[in-house]
Amino acid sequence: PILTCGPESLRPAVATGEVILPMGSPTNAAADWSDEALIYVNGVRRLLPDGLAHLTLLRYLRDIGLRGTKLGCGEGGCGACTVMVSCYDQSTKKSQHFAINACLAPLYSLEGMHIITVEGIGNCRRGLHPVQERLAEAHGSQCGFCTPGFVMSMYALLRSSKQPPTKEQIEDSLAGNLCRCTGYRPIIDAFGVFAKTDDSLYTASPSESANGKAICPSTGKPCLCRNETDVNGNESSLLSSVKTYLPSSYNEIDGNAYNEKELIFPPELQLRKIMPLRLNGFNGVRWYRPLKLDQLLQLKSCYPEAKLIIGNSEVGVETEFKNAQYGVMISVTHVPELHTLKVEEDGLRIGSAVRLAQLQDFLKKVIAERGSLQTSSCQAILRQLKWFAGTQIRNVASVGGNICTASPISDLNPLWMSTGATFQIIDVNNNVRTTVAKDFFLGYRKVDLKDDEVLLSVILPWTRPFEYVKEFKQAHRRQDDIALVNAGMRVHITEAEGNWIVSDVSIVYGGVAAVPLTAGKTESFLVGKKLDYGLLDEAFNLLKEDIPLAENAPGGMVEFRSSLTLSFFFKFFLYVTHEMNTKGLSEGLDVANMSAIQSYTRPVTTGTQGYELVRQGTAVGQPMVHLSAMLQLPNFPLGSLVSSSQKMCPVLTILGQLDSSKKRILGQLSMMGRFLHLMSLLVLARSLESLWQTPMIMQKLLQIK
Repeated sequence: PILTCGPESLRPAVATGEVILPMGSPTNAAADWSDEALIYVNGVRRLLPDGLAHLTLLRYLRDIGLRGTKLGCGEGGCGACTVMVSCYDQSTKKSQHFAINACLAPLYSLEGMHIITVEGIGNCRRGLHPVQERLAEAHGSQCGFCTPGFVMSMYALLRSSKQPPTKEQIEDSLAGNLCRCTGYRPIIDAFGVFAKTDDSLYTASPSESANGKAICPSTGKPCLCRNETDVNGNESSLLSSVKTYLPSSYNEIDGNAYNEKELIFPPELQLRKIMPLRLNGFNGVRWYRPLKLDQLLQLKSCYPEAKLIIGNSEVGVETEFKNAQYGVMISVTHVPELHTLKVEEDGLRIGSAVRLAQLQDFLKKVIAERGSLQTSSCQAILRQLKWFAGTQIRNVASVGGNICTASPISDLNPLWMSTGATFQIIDVNNNVRTTVAKDFFLGYRKVDLKDDEVLLSVILPWTRPFEYVKEFKQAHRRQDDIALVNAGMRVHITEAEGNWIVSDVSIVYGGVAAVPLTAGKTESFLVGKKLDYGLLDEAFNLLKEDIPLAENAPGGMVEFRSSLTLSFFFKFFLYVTHEMNTKGLSEGLDVANMSAIQSYTRPVTTGTQGYELVRQGTAVGQPMVHLSAMLQLPNFPLGSLVSSSQKMCPVLTILGQLDSSKKRILGQLSMMGRFLHLMSLLVLARSLESLWQTPMIMQKLLQIK
């Protein structure tokens, strides 16, 4: 039945599952909204039943037996749950591939997409994928918990790249994955073979040193793999054979090419008509996916308190860890009006649903086309995005989601405020209003957005000549971490009576209060003055008044964070001074201060590990691939629980058919069980300090065969 909107009709509809949409609209008919959700998982068609709106992709994958995707932090910070998602872009007519965190992705948000997990790219039975094989052979897997996530991050990078990636791109793609075992060196070394290199160094005839030995092009040292005489023929040497890894082949990945080892984008999803969705979940949760702005506004008029979902990177954390309950969720990933990316006369128009990864690519293109004169703000935002969470989060998180979440430590909100950006807001009656970013944030996670309004777009103005914008962020670690303090600063300098003075300035700090704080007194002091070293002392004193931090301020480290506010301003002063000097308008910086204005760039990781190549009778300490590595990469199960009619006995037989690999694993588990039983008895005896029980323990052990 079709019900009109209103408080009385709203309550029974939530309980009975009826559709609530305004009367008199072409989208009013229930037939226009589908309750059929279709996805593909590792090439297998799966029709999702209604009632799963409360599930994440991770829980669904593990429920259907794909347990290679792990649950780690549960909030998109560790990368253990990484999978690759493929979707079809109707505008470019090509399939797109990107890595996401399955622990945060709502299951229905993947409708119409192809999900590939670590099991889907290779396993021990049909062969490992080159990415998996390289990681195992380079000792990049130890405990194996994080391994599937690293594999899928690298796999997604290769599938999304038409050309071999650079080493910098490889390391950036792994920024959202954590490993507590390897120290990352073997992982980086393993994936380094997929990087774009100068092939002539390796294909040309090798150079030779004075003694006639070949020189390795990578290290500049004698190359063992080309000097067979350097390889000890003794059986104790582990270098008797050296493997050469051939370059990997790359697919153009346009949805048409096919490789027998790569899963293509399903043609059914490419040709399938996209429909608006209405689905349900546990405890009365309702899920909508409109396809037009009008449909979104109609839903908002019916459900004013509905939560808008794009990447779910914030709402997912709230529901999982903060017990937040949202009865109605509206996915706006398919509303084209919210995905605008346009270059206009006054600046850039950025839709609120634009993903951060899309924004990065767009800003790079704009900066290349427009030059540095008009794009100082674009460059600052682009530099800040580099350190914004991990790749998996940037692939799904949106501009509007980050703004409306109003986190006190948002990396972008201080920049929107300092650059003079404006926000366009539309209500359910199609009325559009504009507000400046500085007036949008009202309190802790409170914004100037009514229940019947939606953030439509962001207008980022072009910068003027002699206008400079700079971003700042300090965190515990450089990548994939939240800020302790961040800031966005802008200054416009004009000439007056032969002097270059500050005509306009904006200084905004994040992480120091419930909302981003503007240093109003400092800004007023600087306007109309010449920017030189004589201003610093007074500016620092005013900054301390503008940005006060109480001793009991949330987050702690008050003294350190206060010093950061002054340090950021000093770096901004040096940055502007240097930029003016390059134009011959001010004195240059001292050499000692030059490092303060340089953006942080981490060099490509390099490392070596030496081994003593002498056997001691065991494999301990030797550069040998551990036996579980090949099983961890596709996450082949190492064992399972079995029931027994007797306790404390060895496993002899198990009902059912087992292949040889599983029988070998069960034998290892039986031996492990005996060892753990021995250790538990010894610990018990030691804890009771009953040394007289030792003979009894040994007698008990003799009974375990």
